[in-house]
Amino acid sequence: MIPIRRRVVMAADGLVLRPVGPQDGPALAAVAYHTAFFGESAAAFFPDAALFAALWTAPYLHAGFGGHVALRGAEVVGFILGAPDPGRYRAALLAQVARVLPTALARASGWASLPYLRRTVSWPAPHADEHAFPAHLHLNLLPQARGLGAGEALLRAHLRVLAGAEVPGVQLSTTTENRAALGLYHKLGFAVTARRVTPLWVPWLGHPAEHLCLTRRLQPADLAL
Repeated sequence: MIPIRRRVVMAADGLVLRPVGPQDGPALAAVAYHTAFFGESAAAFFPDAALFAALWTAPYLHAGFGGHVALRGAEVVGFILGAPDPGRYRAALLAQVARVLPTALARASGWASLPYLRRTVSWPAPHADEHAFPAHLHLNLLPQARGLGAGEALLRAHLRVLAGAEVPGVQLSTTTENRAALGLYHKLGFAVTARRVTPLWVPWLGHPAEHLCLTRRLQPADLAL
């Protein structure tokens, strides 16, 4: 794999995209937590914000890859994070679990977050072949960044980076509840390759959801996205 190169780019309506850095950890955690429940706060299903950050954003800062943040002024209003090496990502995630779980379980909010974690083990999301699609990604936007083209700008920037690093393909997991995001992913060439109705979200949504795995192959032409 050749070195990954990132650059600062301009997006619509005064938004600026730049590569993620270690200093962005708190902002990434805040954006993720405030948007993880289908665009709303993760507090609905995961009361422990610190544990959430350790599991869902911190590993990307330690897995040899990151992504981009969208800035409005000095405020991070969105991000795209990913890792092109699934083995390295899993090692970073397990290291975070070992570091934070004991202290999280000393908090009431940590124990209150366990039902969701247990349910994810019982009903995991579908995934694609890691040899063909080794990279994965997550895209989150605060409400004030939606409808401005930030999501598309972040996704294009990320795909350019992956193509430049000669990553053969990328996958992501979402649900049919995320209709706006699905429209963006389809626009930029992602296709649904696996789907599964899951009771994972029933306690919080009140009904089953359909998990989707979307994939996209990458090629040199994607450098021009």
